[in-house]
Amino acid sequence: MEMLHLRYFVAVAEELNFTRAAQRLHMAVSPLSRRVKDLERELGAALFVRGHHRVELTGAGEALLPAARDVIQRFDAVPELVRAHGEPRTAVVGIASDVTTGLRTRFLGAVADRFPGLEVRLRPASTEPLVHAVRHGEIELALVHGPVAGRGLRTAQLETHPVAVVTGAGTGFDGRESVRLEELAHLPFASIGYDAAPEIYRRTDELLSGFGVRKRMVVEGHNFGGLAHVVATGQAFTLIGVEAGITSRAFAGEPVVVLPVEGVKLRITTVAVWRADRAEPPGVVADLVAVVHELVGQ
Repeated sequence: MEMLHLRYFVAVAEELNFTRAAQRLHMAVSPLSRRVKDLERELGAALFVRGHHRVELTGAGEALLPAARDVIQRFDAVPELVRAHGEPRTAVVGIASDVTTGLRTRFLGAVADRFPGLEVRLRPASTEPLVHAVRHGEIELALVHGPVAGRGLRTAQLETHPVAVVTGAGTGFDGRESVRLEELAHLPFASIGYDAAPEIYRRTDELLSGFGVRKRMVVEGHNFGGLAHVVATGQAFTLIGVEAGITSRAFAGEPVVVLPVEGVKLRITTVAVWRADRAEPPGVVADLVAVVHELVGQ
């Protein structure tokens, strides 16, 4: 008897339908039926009464079901049981500056719930340095702003939010409900630098240029306070995610106008990125990736 036989039995017992059980197990009906018959033959008892349109548990099947569930649950708990009593495990996870507080909290909470013995240490930075750190094995995984591409890297989208325009009060947009990008052509677009997230800035640059916005202003040193200053004083405008973290906090209390963009959909996407060759279980990266996939499925 193998563990798979018990898993097949439990699926059929819970669905009381071989077709639905096969779909749940991602397999064909015929091999599922054969495996269940093999189990019945080995146990020397019929577990199901099979009819044309329905399946019912026999007395032996009803007796086996709770025991089978218990065995499966205990079997599945073995890896975490071993990890919990092994050496302390630590993972370094990069997190880009504008990843939302909500996503960070959900990610850390999911890790704590699923892998209580795994300590996560956060490394804050901008997107490009974090992707570099993942690629070179310096950190296990990173939550950054996409798109991200690269040989050997894997990504999963976790969040996407609208992008808004931020301009200084008194620059002609006070009282407006929205703004079109071409209306901003007289102002430079201010950013914290191309190297923070090259692909995002390349796409943003192309988009803005297409609407006649060709002036640029770079605030050196990834200085969000400096970015807020040049915008609030009317020297430039910038773009921020509506749900952004540190950038939106930098504008708190500043005399600025935040407006949705009219006529074009601008969004900022947060993705998890990891190295494919480090994600094979067992291992810390595999555990983090499992949490990411859990969040994606929510």
